[in-house]
Amino acid sequence: MASKSVIFQRLLERGFYPRELPPCFRTINFGALLASKPEYLKPQKDFSGEIAFLDGATFQGNHRTFGVINPINYALLSQFLADHWPQIENVMDLSNFSAFKIVFPNSVAVGGRAFQRSSFSGKLKKQAYLSSAYPSVVHLDINRFYGSIYSHSIPWAVLGKPEALKQHKVKKLDAHWSAKLDRLVRACNRNQTIGIPIGPDTSRVVSELVLSRIDHELKKNGPGLRKRQVFHNIDDYEIGVENTTDADRVIARFEKEIRQFELRSHEGKTAVFSGELPENLHWEPKFNLLNGLEETEFLDGLFALLASERQAHPGSNVVGYALSRFAKKIASCSDKDLSLRHLQTLLYSSPRYVSWVAPLFVGLKGGDDLDRAQKRMLRWGLEECSRRHDVVSLLWFLYLHIQFDLKVSKAHKKLCFEVESVLVDLVLAHADHNALLKGGFGEASGRYANVDLGTSSWLFLYETEIRGWKAATGASKIGSPDDPNKFFKLMKDNEVHFYDVAAFGVSAFQWGLDEDDFSPSDHGFDAQLDYDEFDTDDDETDDYFLY
Repeated sequence: MASKSVIFQRLLERGFYPRELPPCFRTINFGALLASKPEYLKPQKDFSGEIAFLDGATFQGNHRTFGVINPINYALLSQFLADHWPQIENVMDLSNFSAFKIVFPNSVAVGGRAFQRSSFSGKLKKQAYLSSAYPSVVHLDINRFYGSIYSHSIPWAVLGKPEALKQHKVKKLDAHWSAKLDRLVRACNRNQTIGIPIGPDTSRVVSELVLSRIDHELKKNGPGLRKRQVFHNIDDYEIGVENTTDADRVIARFEKEIRQFELRSHEGKTAVFSGELPENLHWEPKFNLLNGLEETEFLDGLFALLASERQAHPGSNVVGYALSRFAKKIASCSDKDLSLRHLQTLLYSSPRYVSWVAPLFVGLKGGDDLDRAQKRMLRWGLEECSRRHDVVSLLWFLYLHIQFDLKVSKAHKKLCFEVESVLVDLVLAHADHNALLKGGFGEASGRYANVDLGTSSWLFLYETEIRGWKAATGASKIGSPDDPNKFFKLMKDNEVHFYDVAAFGVSAFQWGLDEDDFSPSDHGFDAQLDYDEFDTDDDETDDYFLY
């Protein structure tokens, strides 16, 4: 089992930001510093900050709201989870149903997110088993799961609701570690009790605690559900049943148990299927037909198949699967212009695919300048994403502007600024620093002059001041009364960053690609990436469009 220090450091270094963001959003020295100097957090124990929220389109097109926690609260919560990991594992062991078992690597150096995730292929196997072992399969989903988690239900999950209520009645609950976890979760967003942010890896841990107790109650109460009868990936449940009576009983029991935790099922996703393969098996095997095709035939065949299958199966992340699986094959094709045209056409079909297109687009362009059509496409992306308020995709298009030194016009800057996102403003400040923002970024001073580092604006304030960017407010806030117990001064003195200006180029992406992969070669068809490596879980919180 990983040590407390490794767990703590991995959460801070690899689990701070939602994985949907461009690679420039990562922490530097944050985990190493606090793992070696945990005493820096002691003065912050009563701090309560604000979450910076941002919307992003899933691969299905609907929006989801992600969150970035103030680093003080995130560090306090991560430290507590690391210190109490054996107890947390004991609670998670209550579940025999979850496909998502949290396991931390034994080293900070191991790549990926803070902990391993369930595999795409493993999910398909379990779904296929249920379809073959039972006459019918009940599909259930918890409505707005992360946004509905009641923080006071954390002790219910750890102790069981009757025991937690009993301890609360005799005023003993506050002394239990689960009550402190409740307080730390609430402190992340001004002590609100409803909802946890989507994106940080700490939220995955908290959610799994709640689900583990629900699983335990589902197995314990009434006719027991067997281990292989139930499969769930986060809040997406599939349960094998023998007849319609069993199906009705399972649906009723599921609703009863989740209501004990102030949760509700998503009625629109409740369904019973018989004799059906998992949706992914309707389209995934078709991509094997590309075996043996080379160059033009391969590229035309891949993107034609991708276009038809993503339209036929809007509930599956076909684009993410295809581009990640065949990334090295696309990269090695000699006809770069054909590859780029296909990617540009795909991006025009929906700007939400930009996160999957970006690594290949950057690699295929290499050191070449953008042509007129490609500049038009990136500017179109700013317009479309601003209009749709798809902040995550907008960040990717701004990232590509910086990658290719493409100037942002005054009109496009205005559109981006009106989105009112601290993350967007930070990338605009970076563009301004690189002389890519026409007319400068004087607008920022008015927005950030009267806010402090305890608010959701901390990221813009800290990074622009520490880097000396022109968009900084001008008034020093680090180390001032606007700095909670001088936390950010400690971060500055130890060269901690929450934005990486060097995270550009092919090597910045978590795809395992490098510049050599984009040279025409004798790669065979098997020169593919493993889709499971991209952390692409298809569930309530993770049916996104990114690695």
